[in-house]
Amino acid sequence: MRLLAIIGLVMFVAASPSLCTAQVSNKEVMDGITDVKIQIARLEAKMEEALKAMDKRIDDLRGLIYVVLSGIIALIGFVLWDRRTAIAPVVRKAKELEQGFEEERVTLRKVLKGYAMVEPRFAEVLRTAGIL
Repeated sequence: MRLLAIIGLVMFVAASPSLCTAQVSNKEVMDGITDVKIQIARLEAKMEEALKAMDKRIDDLRGLIYVVLSGIIALIGFVLWDRRTAIAPVVRKAKELEQGFEEERVTLRKVLKGYAMVEPRFAEVLRTAGIL
């Protein structure tokens, strides 16, 4: 059994150099190099196309960013403008109400003074409050 194993091993070792050593001609090597160069050129062309497509997408995104930023700025401008126009009627109404209260206060003073002339005790109360 040992003898068979040794003979098999010797045969395997003797046959392996002939399996590994293959005769390749210069023409085959040059054809292989040419094929590799052609494949590299194709890959470079594909890379150029991919880079151009990526540049186009980046330009599209840049345009989209400009649109979004201008929209945000326009929205802020609209909010400021709307706030100013919304506050103006409120300020005007507050002034009208203030003038109305002032007229009512003057009328109320006249009424209180008129009643104080008729009622002396009421006049004394108004003097202590500092109204008369």
